[in-house]
Amino acid sequence: MAGAGIVNLDILEEKINKAAERIARLKEEKLALEERNKELKEKNDSLYIRNEELTKEVEILKREKGSAAEFDKTREEIKGKVEEMLAKLEQIDI
Repeated sequence: MAGAGIVNLDILEEKINKAAERIARLKEEKLALEERNKELKEKNDSLYIRNEELTKEVEILKREKGSAAEFDKTREEIKGKVEEMLAKLEQIDI
């Protein structure tokens, strides 16, 4: 019977060793996942910041485009008035 007890202890020791190895491997995986998670969070934060910068740039470009369109409209109005004045001058026949 004493031999059976030692065999059981050997089996228990083997199971404990395997469990310890598995725990060590899981700890390593956890650390690797935490590091990857940290990297992804930093990248995500960076992308949010870049998105805000690009959004501001788009708003500036929209305003500039609006200003350019308004400038073109004003220029066309002035051109039309000058043409009207030239036509009136031609009618006067100076």
